[in-house]
Amino acid sequence: MGWPVWTLFGVVGLTSLGFLVRRGARRWHASVRRDFVEYLRTNAPDVEVLSVREREISVRTGDGGEGLLSLRNLFAAVAKIDATDHAGREAVFSRFVGMLRQGGNAATLTDSDRERVRPRLVNEAFLKQLRGQVKDGTIPAVPTGVPGLSVVFVLDSPDSVAYVNDRHLTDLNLSEVDALALAKANLSRAFDRNVVRGVLSDGSLSVIKTGDTFDAARLLLVPDVLELGQSIAALIPDRNTLALTVVPPEGDWTGLRKLARRADGDSLWPEPLLVTRDGIAVVK
Repeated sequence: MGWPVWTLFGVVGLTSLGFLVRRGARRWHASVRRDFVEYLRTNAPDVEVLSVREREISVRTGDGGEGLLSLRNLFAAVAKIDATDHAGREAVFSRFVGMLRQGGNAATLTDSDRERVRPRLVNEAFLKQLRGQVKDGTIPAVPTGVPGLSVVFVLDSPDSVAYVNDRHLTDLNLSEVDALALAKANLSRAFDRNVVRGVLSDGSLSVIKTGDTFDAARLLLVPDVLELGQSIAALIPDRNTLALTVVPPEGDWTGLRKLARRADGDSLWPEPLLVTRDGIAVVK
């Protein structure tokens, strides 16, 4: 039985309204982002803007440290201010500049900074860009087992992250292998292992989007939940999405391949992945 015409019109109307709302939000975000970058260039000459992405800005602070400012909280703070309150907006910008200066790469890290280490999944293009921005040293990266997909490390702060370089690992007395173990342990405190078990038991599709910028990186925690012989399909279309589901019957990955290309923002990995107790692999 087909839907009534009025129902169809309602669905079309809601879909169109949702599109307009999202487009309006993107335009507003772009406006705030543009104003903030201009504020940095005018009022914070010691903070060099390296790259501007949809939801984050990569910067180098006056001490030479590279950092990444997540714009989520900036957008939220500006949204609370009247659109005509230019002084209020500049006050928010000034506060975030202060956090950038304080939360960038510290001159020397100590053991207390270990709990801030988190993993981040990056593709080859992003890793190349990231390493090209570093003046001294390099950005350590650990292979995931998937060619072109690597793990880097960041120092997490409430409103920004700083990428870990080789000097930081020396400060923390960590090898790359040790750093990966530590980063996973730190991230595991914000990961519900029952999500994986639920997917395996009921065959559902579970999407993790906490918004903390580490959702895709939680993929690294999935193998440890699986038993020997178990497998699960995973999608990480962008940094802020981890989708888990059962491996398609009869090896038909068509639907999951389509979903893997639906990135919410910058694309991370446009193909589904197969996860087992042994690790992460490409789908053959």
